[in-house]
Amino acid sequence: MIEGKVAQILSESRVIINVGQAAGVKEGMLFVILAEGGEVKDPDTGRPLGKWEMPKGRVRVIHVQEKLSLCGAIASETPSAEPDATTHTLSASMVAVSMPGRAQRLAPKLNVRQADISGLPEVSAVRVGDRVRSVEQA
Repeated sequence: MIEGKVAQILSESRVIINVGQAAGVKEGMLFVILAEGGEVKDPDTGRPLGKWEMPKGRVRVIHVQEKLSLCGAIASETPSAEPDATTHTLSASMVAVSMPGRAQRLAPKLNVRQADISGLPEVSAVRVGDRVRSVEQA
């Protein structure tokens, strides 16, 4: 697993991350851009389990240099597909961010105790400094 950050945003479909060949990045690798949620505690022990993460987007490495990589946006549902300039399909995560009420109606529901729902935080747009992590390819 390789971790880094968004170093620069070139456009709505291209970002530069601060890890490159020196960190083991190779052309074609996938990275997820992450938003950090709140601290989660173990219900039995009360000990912190860590902060949960929500994907903001996925990118594929297009060009690698020694200490940085140029990445292009890819659809979340089809990480192996190349971006297609003629297709403008919203991923499930994009729908959830842009239309929270509608996304919840589309998602399958669990039978949960209403008092235990803490709610999803609002996920901001991709920003310089957001964490990125490599993703295993199937």
